[in-house]
Amino acid sequence: MTCRIIAALLVTAALLAHRSAIADEMRETHPNIDTSYGTLTLRDGVKLQTIVTKPAAATGRLPAILFVQWLSCDTIAISDNPRDGWSAMLKEVVRRSNALVWRTEKRGVGASEGNCATMDYDTELDDHRQALEQLRLRDDVDPKRIVIFGGSIGGTYAPLLAANQPVAGVMIWGAGATTWAERMLKFERNALELKGSPPDQLAREMTLRLQFFDRYLIHRQTPAQIAAADATLGAVWPRIVGTTANDHYGRPFAFHQQAQQADWAAAWSKVDAPVLALYGEYDWFESRDATLLIARIANAKSPGRGTFAEIPRMNHHFAQYPNATAAFAEKEGQVNPEPAVSVMLEWLKKILGSPS
Repeated sequence: MTCRIIAALLVTAALLAHRSAIADEMRETHPNIDTSYGTLTLRDGVKLQTIVTKPAAATGRLPAILFVQWLSCDTIAISDNPRDGWSAMLKEVVRRSNALVWRTEKRGVGASEGNCATMDYDTELDDHRQALEQLRLRDDVDPKRIVIFGGSIGGTYAPLLAANQPVAGVMIWGAGATTWAERMLKFERNALELKGSPPDQLAREMTLRLQFFDRYLIHRQTPAQIAAADATLGAVWPRIVGTTANDHYGRPFAFHQQAQQADWAAAWSKVDAPVLALYGEYDWFESRDATLLIARIANAKSPGRGTFAEIPRMNHHFAQYPNATAAFAEKEGQVNPEPAVSVMLEWLKKILGSPS
């Protein structure tokens, strides 16, 4: 064995030990809750890390929640004293729902293999679909009492996972049933208005964004291709929120183009279960009407099936602010998921009941 091979083996061992140490530091602890870390082996061979929590004293088959997370490549692990609103919200759901809660780290996040930054929408959807399949097969889960909980972009995966499936319910936060292009346009208008753009610039800027999104999302051109064909239109790209030369919100262009191809309204019409659509009053990421549309679709199919709830003064990240401008600037706010969590838990109790 050469010195080079030995050195490579030592480096590999050191990296594995470091990764293990990081994983140990991030292990969750919840009072009266059992936490287990597992592996979901996907059909393409990639292994994803799973985190499953359940009441320690519960026996038999439990009601379950499949949590489907946000757009970014951030971990779904919960720290002991979470400062961000998403982790604070998840901690309360894990500890107070009396349900088994399944979370799956995205590719390349936590101990999962792969690369989240290059993963497209359809691949991520299929990963969550396989997680749901495995959740149903657990001998400690009641397959008739599974709720899919989608947060942010996860709220667009939720109806696609639940359509024509025997789930007990679907709960979403910060997502809508309009198309991705419509959501993008509303997001851009919100950003322009809330940052105080001059009124005489709004119409021009939104018209340029409308033209850009038509080519980018609907005709599936890259920003470079758009710029090569029309320099004026191409110059819009750096002004759009969350863009770089190679990605959008940290995800590849294909992710957003595939999201535009998804028909979320049609998927919601195929959900045969109660639906809870939650919206924060100061959530500039999504629109109230797009979230309300989810409940309207559910109720059109079966009156009373869809519930819409708006949480006063809350932004996308479970913090409350005095007004919309402060929420946009993320100033004068306080993380407080409780007003949203209390609505979630009340609805979940009606849908799932108590563990046996």
